[in-house]
Parts: sequence; structure tokens; C-alpha cells
Amino acid sequence: MPREKEETTQGGHKGDKSARVALIGLLGTILTVCGGLAGALISGAVTVYRVEREAQQIALPAGATEQELNIDTGQVFVTRQEAAALDPALYFVDLEGGLAIHRPLDGWGEVEVTTLGAQLAESGATVPAGPVSDQVAAQPVYRIRHGDPFEADLGPETLVDGLPLPQYVADALTQFYGAAPWHIPYYNEIMVTIHQRELGLYESLPDLLMRSYPFSGGHVNLLITSPENDFISMQTSTTLENVQVEGQYTTFTLERWYLYAETDEAYYEVEIQFVPQSGQSIQVWEDLQTYMNSLRVIR
Repeated sequence: MPREKEETTQGGHKGDKSARVALIGLLGTILTVCGGLAGALISGAVTVYRVEREAQQIALPAGATEQELNIDTGQVFVTRQEAAALDPALYFVDLEGGLAIHRPLDGWGEVEVTTLGAQLAESGATVPAGPVSDQVAAQPVYRIRHGDPFEADLGPETLVDGLPLPQYVADALTQFYGAAPWHIPYYNEIMVTIHQRELGLYESLPDLLMRSYPFSGGHVNLLITSPENDFISMQTSTTLENVQVEGQYTTFTLERWYLYAETDEAYYEVEIQFVPQSGQSIQVWEDLQTYMNSLRVIR
């Protein structure tokens, strides 16, 4: 896979100065954040790549498990005509929403179309009122889920990757869910959130990433972008300790893969969440790869 200049941050920012300037131009404040603002949540060695559009397959290995997700960057974007020609027996296509994805496989729920606000409400969260909050809450969400969620109770004693729960995360959980413990359901799922550009909530694709990522948490293991900066791929791992499951304290890991893409009308935030569990069929993981392989953003 052809790669341009590469930089690894390891406590500070190492590497060629011109490469660092170019990457900052592409990713907004990503390197600044790696070095300081959210350093506690970002791994000690984050590799940032620029890749050419011709680099078809990007492999995003997980940090804590053996799973590796492949994203074909050459086929993320399709025209409206190409999307309309996809086999309707295999693909769920929403021409107005601007996306297409493989229809649910065996054992998975239907494609659900909801909103960010409704999704939060499902888990017992309360969305703060206000013009901006209302606009964010109204953004459409497409999701496909597998089975029942892994349900856990988080509290002030919870450790995130061996470190205390960040105060801003605790404050956000309190704002949405009330006083601790915070009951959170974690699904094996693929979820696509569409942020309409006309609302002016985000200045750029990197801006969307930096505003949404800190509340997802986890170590950023790998981040990849294109020279045009019209897509960003990222893999994160989160290990949660001192978490209660069915009344017992336990530790578990979340693996997440992200694809951020943009069109003239919207920003697309694609999240795959995988919750490794004992005795879980590998088919769940393979299905998630199928969904990612099939995902198309229409522009």
C-alpha cells in the first residue's frame, strides 16, 4: 500500500517538520490533541498516515484483539446512478440519505433509521434542551445490530485503559444519565450518523472527528487520511476496569473502527463497534467486515 510521509508521536512529536506541518493542515488539531489535550486517552505511539486515493485496501488492526478490519477506500464514494443500479435484494439504498449498505445478514436486526436523540433516549439518556442540542439530536442515524447488548454499569471507580475515568466523560455521563452508576448497553453494531453541513455545526471533517472522538474514549491505535482529506479512518481500543456486570466487577474491552467521509451536503460518521466475548461466534466479526465492504457514500 503506497504511503506518503509517516509520523509517530511518542510522548512528543517526532519526525520531519515539513511532514508534521502537512499533517496538521490535513487533520486540523489532531497532533495537538495527541500531544496534550486528550493525551490520557490516546496511546503512546499513534501512527498517522496520508494515503493516495489509489491505495485500495486499508487494514486497521485492533489494538487489544486479533481482529483486523479492511476498508476499500477506492469504493467508498459512488454516484447516484451507481447506487441506484445496486441489487435491491442485497443492498439497502437510501438515495435521499446518501448511503447504501448490505442488507442485514442472518442473526442481525433490520436496518433501523432513527436519530441521535432517539438513540440516546432508548438507553435512558436525557438530551439537553437548546437550539444546538436540538439540531444535533435530530441528525439521522442508520444502524444494524446483532443480538442483545453487553450491559455494564460504570461509575467513578471505573478505569479507562488503566487510568481514572476522565472528569469530562463523567460530567457528560451525569448530564445524560443522571447520577452514577451509569448503565450503558454496548452492541455489536455498525452505525452511520449523517451530519448535515447546512447546519454549520462542524467546520471540517477533522473538526467532526475531534468533537466526537473524546466522548467515545479509547486509545487511538491508527489514523489514516487522504491527501484530499475527504475521508479519515481510525481504530481505537478501550479497556474498562471496575465495571459492574450483573452485580459483579469485571473488565472488558471495546474495539471500534471509524470511517469519516464527506460530500457537498453532509459529513458521514461510520462506527463499527465490536465487543469481544467468550464463546462468541467469529461470524459476528465477519459480518461486520461484510457491512464495511458494502458501505457506499453517494455523492
